[in-house]
Amino acid sequence: MAADLPAGPAAGATDTHGHEREPWLTLGPAPLLWRGAGLALLGLGLGLGAVQLLRWSVLLLPASLVLGGGAVLAAWAAAIHITGGERFDDGGCD
Repeated sequence: MAADLPAGPAAGATDTHGHEREPWLTLGPAPLLWRGAGLALLGLGLGLGAVQLLRWSVLLLPASLVLGGGAVLAAWAAAIHITGGERFDDGGCD
């Protein structure tokens, strides 16, 4: 029954491919954390700029969309940097 099962994965549990599961959140080394924090601030600034442009005039919508897109991309990059960068699980699964 579902109530008898543990709430989360057991420590040392493996996935269907035999790999150990990584922790839910891993932080990267200090240089990546600093870059991630900078990118997060950049994303915040771009997002606030996008909102401010729309408050000034609806005619500035194209510029606001560009700034908003930049904010989304900067936030995405910040999340990747803060969590330690990209990791690929390409090898060893023959």
